[in-house]
Amino acid sequence: MRRWFIAFVLIASAAIACAYLLGRVQGRNSAAEGSAAKDASVSAVSEGHDVGGARKKPRVPAGRKTMPLLPGDRPLKEVFAELQARADVGDVVAATRLYRDVGLCSRLRGIDWSNSRLADELLSEKVDAMDAAQLEGYQVQLDAIEARKQVMQRFHSLCDGATDSMLDSLVPNLQKAAQLGEEYARACYLQRGPSYDTRGLMGHPEWLANYRTSVASMVDAGIQAGDWKVVDVLRGAYQPGSESPLAGVLGSDAYQYYRYMKLYNLGADPDRAAQMNSSLAEAAQQLTPAQVADADSWAQTVFQRNFNGSNSTDSTIPGWDPCSFPYE
Repeated sequence: MRRWFIAFVLIASAAIACAYLLGRVQGRNSAAEGSAAKDASVSAVSEGHDVGGARKKPRVPAGRKTMPLLPGDRPLKEVFAELQARADVGDVVAATRLYRDVGLCSRLRGIDWSNSRLADELLSEKVDAMDAAQLEGYQVQLDAIEARKQVMQRFHSLCDGATDSMLDSLVPNLQKAAQLGEEYARACYLQRGPSYDTRGLMGHPEWLANYRTSVASMVDAGIQAGDWKVVDVLRGAYQPGSESPLAGVLGSDAYQYYRYMKLYNLGADPDRAAQMNSSLAEAAQQLTPAQVADADSWAQTVFQRNFNGSNSTDSTIPGWDPCSFPYE
């Protein structure tokens, strides 16, 4: 029973977290949102999401077009066309709302299936032999079922009626938000690229070509913006043996791997920096002394110029997922 209890809580937590994210992105300010915020913070921890200091609204890059969004309680099918038109002319907030809402709606069927399966398993449990503590835990799970139903109603209010063509826009809108400078979209797109929607990719091989031609400018923009998420994604892509989509575009390069490792290390907290020292030394062995000196100089210059002495490990804690988006 414990196995199913843990799995159920994770699914319920994911649903509550997504609902809160949806409410924040779409500008809801109801009294119920305050309660959802508390639950979302707990669920974010259970999923490994960035919380605490990293919890914030999507950052709007300076100079990017943005307008007040349509009310967040309207179904995606009613607002999609306007949001898409605004995203297409450079409205980063519209593009951000699209890739997040479309992403949720794309996963809704799977969430429904998982929830139904886990609920059926829970309700089939034999309670006769449970002791008091087990019964208390079981009641918590039953309460979670009811809470989940309300969350799923919100999901379906947003997503019901969304067409396949709307859902098919997930990767293009993720790419658009990334190109407009939205940092979470940029990290996710660099890390996952078209594989963020593998089913969609099967029908759109052109997404791979688009990915190949767009990552270089996103990398440059991320470094210029002092975005540690981009640095961490890059060092992971250049790591020997990496099989990420970005690794496939960039190829193997021992010099670049060391360079981004060194840059990340300069910004790491003392404990992480100490843990990385052996890996950094091992990477240096693959280079000539002149290459190491050149990479060290580059990393120091970029760190001081673009990252203002900020901490690289604040937003890239071990195990962070570039495609898990934060909450305010």
